[in-house]
Formats: sequence, C-alpha cells, structure tokens
Amino acid sequence: MLRAIAAIVKKDLKQAKRDPKFLGPSLIIPFVFLLVYTIMWTSLGGGESFACGLVVEDLSPEANDMANILENMVSTTNHTWFSIERYDPETADELYRNGELIAYILIPEGFGTNISLGQNATAVMFINNVNDDVVKNYVHRFEAAVLLYNQGAVYPDFDQSNAPIAIEESFSLAATPSNLEYMAAVAILLSLIACSLASQAMLTATEFETGALQDTLNSPTPRLALVIGRIIAAIPRSFSAILISAPVICFSMNIFPVGNLLILFGILLLTILALVPIGELIGMKIRNREQALLAAVLITVASFILGGGMAPIGLSPASIRIIMGILPTTHSFALWSRVFFLDTMLGLTTSALYLLGTWILMSAVVTHLMKKEVEHS
Repeated sequence: MLRAIAAIVKKDLKQAKRDPKFLGPSLIIPFVFLLVYTIMWTSLGGGESFACGLVVEDLSPEANDMANILENMVSTTNHTWFSIERYDPETADELYRNGELIAYILIPEGFGTNISLGQNATAVMFINNVNDDVVKNYVHRFEAAVLLYNQGAVYPDFDQSNAPIAIEESFSLAATPSNLEYMAAVAILLSLIACSLASQAMLTATEFETGALQDTLNSPTPRLALVIGRIIAAIPRSFSAILISAPVICFSMNIFPVGNLLILFGILLLTILALVPIGELIGMKIRNREQALLAAVLITVASFILGGGMAPIGLSPASIRIIMGILPTTHSFALWSRVFFLDTMLGLTTSALYLLGTWILMSAVVTHLMKKEVEHS
C-alpha cells in the first residue's frame, strides 16, 4: 500500500509541475480582495456601519445639549458618521456585555449640575475594542463632540484642565489588529485555500476528461491508498502558493506573525487536509476542467466571505455565526488570525479537531464515491 501511495504522489506532483495554472487563482484572489478592501476602507470608512449607544441619565439642558451634538454632528470629510441610538442604562449595558453593541456613551447624573457650578463634568465612553479601526471612529466622534461643547480643548494637547467636560474612555477588551492588518494576514491563508481547492478540482476534472482517473480506479490500487496519495501530493502543491504570496504580503503591508511558526504551519496543514477532499469532490462531480476551476473559485470566495474573512467574527451577527461554524474555512481563519497576532496555544483545540474531523469525513465520502464510480463503470 505504501508503494501505491508513493506512486500516486509522484504522478500527481509531475502533473502539477507540467501544468502550473492552478497557481493563478491562488495568487490573484487574495491580492484582489486585499486591494478592494483597502480601497473600500480608506474611501468609505468603516465605523458608520455600526451603531453607537447613547445613555442620558441627566435631564439637565447641558446634558441635552451634549446629546444633541453627538446625535446631529456632521462630518467635515467624505465619511459619514456612524449612527447614534438611545438606550436606557440597563438595556445598553446588557447589549454591550453580549457583544451586540460595540460601544455606548454615558452622560451621567449630575452632569449639568457640575457644569453650572463650574466643576468638571465627565462623559464616559464604554468600548468593546473588537477592532481598532472601528474603535477609532467611535473615539474620534466622541472627542470631537466634547471639543465642540468645550470650545477650548484644542488638538493635539486636549487640555481639559479648564474645560467643562472631560473625556473618559473605558476599554473592556484588549486591542485587536486593525482591519487592514487582519485582511493582510488572512489573505495569506486565502491564497492557500484557493490553491488547495482549485488545484485539486482541476486535477481531478482533468483526469476524468482524459480518462486517466478511470484507468487508475479500475486498477488494483486500493481506494484508500488513492485518496491518501492524492491528499499528500496536494500538500507541497498548496504550500507553493504560500511561498509566493506570504513574502509579498508581509513585506508590502509591513505585517509579520507574532505567534509560533510551527503552530501556524500546523494550521496550514490542517486546512489543506480538510479542503483537498472537498476539491476532489468538486472535480468528481463536475468532470470539466474549466467548470471545476470556476466552481472552486466561487466556493473559495463564498467561504472566505461567510467564514469571517472580511472582518473578525466578533463583528458578525449571532445568527450568522451559526452558519459560519459549519464551514471548515471559518475554523481555519479563526485559528490563523488568533495565532498570527497572539503568541498563544489557548482556545485552539476545538477548531483544530473540527478541521481534522472534516478531513476524515470528506476523505471517507470521496473513497465511497470512488468505489461507486468503479461499480458504475
């Protein structure tokens, strides 16, 4: 069986060397996504898509003036300010703790009294620091509103010593990478995902078109040896995309992994194992090289978007997270982004086991389909 596996690996690697077109989607897709996302974020902003809560406990005219500034402020740039929604204290705190509200501003009781007595009043912003780029929009608006009210605290010093209102910001989570840093990191993994799916789908569909796979299936080669051999051959083929995309992305975006490189390598390996049988399944069902490539690319793009690739999963609605959890790519992105930005091994077991289970399940499905193909022919 080992000889059969070795022969299959050698054959698949030779074919990949003769036909390196599978690298095309692996290199184009991540860079296109990264370019589009960079343009989208820098030109359109990002914080306006998330509502900021406002709790007004004080009923004084001063508190009302401050609330009106927050709610009616107009940007002087081409960015639109994010929306402000009023809540009672209990609702705002509950939504905030459940992650449904990323931030809320509190104008506490005694706000107006302090100002009328010539004392310093404090407005507080509570922020779940899920993403630094989004947080900056919240903080900048809050600071701008306070500056408008004070008419005296001037950037960059923000001297609040003689101003009526002081700023207090309370961050409940540690800082996370910015959107562009996050996208740069996951673009590396996206390159590998595209290569794993597209190359295997193209290989299998091509062999069905030429009849080579039928000949192999009708040979005495065990089906399990065939599946294992094809998966092993896909490992160096998929890593070839990383060898090109990773250095370009890391050096051009000035972003480098913080976590353990061996663990990152293991995440890439688990991702390949989980996705190659899916690519095999695409090729077996479509059996046309061009159509299989198109299907693999579409599935890659859909999995990237639905799997949390466009933004950290913490920003996604709770109902969407359930769908995300089914996709193996979701677990790959979660593992990758966590280890890429944090030197940790905590919280990795569940997703790693899910990818391993996906590999075993999909390999069993492909093996069964190969047996049925032989019986059918």
